[in-house]
Amino acid sequence: MNYESPVFVSIVLYAIYILLAAAIGLTVWSAIRGMRKQAAEGSVAGGGISHYRIIIGTAVMLVVILIVSWLTADTEPLTINGKTYTDTFWLRTSSMMINTALLLICIIAGLMVFFGVRSLTGRRNES
Repeated sequence: MNYESPVFVSIVLYAIYILLAAAIGLTVWSAIRGMRKQAAEGSVAGGGISHYRIIIGTAVMLVVILIVSWLTADTEPLTINGKTYTDTFWLRTSSMMINTALLLICIIAGLMVFFGVRSLTGRRNES
């Protein structure tokens, strides 16, 4: 038996492509809908910053992080199951996805710790 190529790989790949397209479509639709709703309401977050500016700033920073991580990605060829992959575009893209996810996880964890400590010390000072 050849275990390097499972039988249903093409079905799994097409299912992943369909789910990815659906997720991207729903994300874009949700972001546009949320931006329109917040812009219409003119709501303001704490600190006097409008929700619209927060949404735009978050989207721009995500795109900047994706571009920087793609430009700094490693393009060294990979050997997987005896096959060498040398396409620099896909090597950069896969590295970009991994590095961006790790960076965002670290940023979120840092913010959670920062705001958690801040809220605990704020409560202690109030009493």
